Amino acid sequence: MAAIDALTSDILQCIFQIVTADAHKCLRYWKRTLPVLAICRRWRELTIHLVYSTVIIGDGPVIESSYMPVDVCSSSDIGTRNQNTNMDLLQSTGYIKHSRELVITQTPNEYPIQLLVFIKQALCNFSEWTGIRVLRLSFCMTIYNYELRAENGSEDNALAVQIAQDIAKKLCNVDTLAIRTMLDDEILIEFVESLGRCYFGQLKDIWWMTPGRIGSDCTSTRLTTCLLRHANNEQDMPLIRPQQLKSMRLVPFTNTFSWQCFRFDKQSNITFENLEHLSLESRHYGIRVPDGTPMTLENEELNIVFPSLRQLSLICVNITPEIIQPFAASPLTTVVFEGLLGSALQLHALKLNRLSMLKVSTWFGFTISDKKFCTDSNALFQSVKCAVVVFSVDIDDMAINAAGVYWPQLTHLELSSEYIADFALDLVPRVPSLVHFCVRAFNAGKNETEQSAQEYFEYLGKKYLQPSLSNITNVALSFAAGRPVIFDGLATDLFVHYLPKLQNIKLDNAV
Repeated sequence: MAAIDALTSDILQCIFQIVTADAHKCLRYWKRTLPVLAICRRWRELTIHLVYSTVIIGDGPVIESSYMPVDVCSSSDIGTRNQNTNMDLLQSTGYIKHSRELVITQTPNEYPIQLLVFIKQALCNFSEWTGIRVLRLSFCMTIYNYELRAENGSEDNALAVQIAQDIAKKLCNVDTLAIRTMLDDEILIEFVESLGRCYFGQLKDIWWMTPGRIGSDCTSTRLTTCLLRHANNEQDMPLIRPQQLKSMRLVPFTNTFSWQCFRFDKQSNITFENLEHLSLESRHYGIRVPDGTPMTLENEELNIVFPSLRQLSLICVNITPEIIQPFAASPLTTVVFEGLLGSALQLHALKLNRLSMLKVSTWFGFTISDKKFCTDSNALFQSVKCAVVVFSVDIDDMAINAAGVYWPQLTHLELSSEYIADFALDLVPRVPSLVHFCVRAFNAGKNETEQSAQEYFEYLGKKYLQPSLSNITNVALSFAAGRPVIFDGLATDLFVHYLPKLQNIKLDNAV
């Protein structure tokens, strides 16, 4: 403990922020942080505001997940989890008045209006909610409710609207709203839309992950961060002022999305004056998307402009010149792409040499010839001169032909597969600028005995007898769990010998 006690409070505070980073996601994660409070008085004083700043009602999955955990196997179990909360503990300690975040994670049954009434009653048990700034609301989908539909029509809808308005009055100072539901239930959608309308004018951040519309048209909104998990082409969508946004994610970025939810000027320009981070993602995470075609950023009606954009992420988006063109004039410093390698060649239109970082994640399998992979990857990376160039490849039981590869500017290489022959060390001489090398071989060492592992590494030692001229300083290796004890030591010896400038090597289990 002496070494830890010697750390300053500022350093410990940074460490505790990392330790408690997931505490707000669900009650189970929150409980995992409680032992930190019991270590000593100093640790308690430094962490108590981090742990007790979140009130949680319901013990469903984290807000980013789409389904309940597999251990939830009965309707009664779901009902118990819905009522689990840390409110009693926070009230008994007196720290609930200092809470800044409220997380409500519920799994509706066949009567969703009863669940909304329960949420309202839970909030009415305590009067001082003025400190709450962040509201996270998640309605979870399970095999029990994925076909949930409203039965009582307008009566329950009106009650859902009233409950939303009552909650908004209770939590009057919320400026960050995160709502997620995959359920296309009439009552729940009416509730979350009403809640959005109540808050939309005072929000700084919105994370909207529902099949319905968001908020309402409000000229006084202060919105700076926006995630739209799903938007549609309905004409009564709200108008978000694009000038204030600094960060935005559009999921799914397809033809089901409509730019009509952003306010445009008389010349039909939508100008995101202060937007610095933009992510366009075609993945839909369980939401029904009628048309998966990527949405173009240009059309005859509107002109979309990004004069301050610095970071652009294109996730599973089939890039076309029409999608790329609006970003050519943006002051980009970072581009992240995930998708087909052939599509990534369109990134050259962004003038990649001006970037500080380029990251490309792709897949290499039987549908792509070895020659095609080498040709496309060489064309992408040979002329790029960024400070950091990352290439992440998921290999489908195939070996990359090292002789056909030449990536002179690549600084980070990440390879993932069931088993990577020779740990891809043949590639190292073809990547002269490489400093970070990551290999995830999920089955490496799985069926090895100590003797077979020793024989294999003896073979590799002879093959890579002479140290390379590589500049690699960091290596991360992931192997199968249950591998022989000597496997890691043999692998470490191999890499240390072959990479003379190696400073750090990390080994763990492939997941």
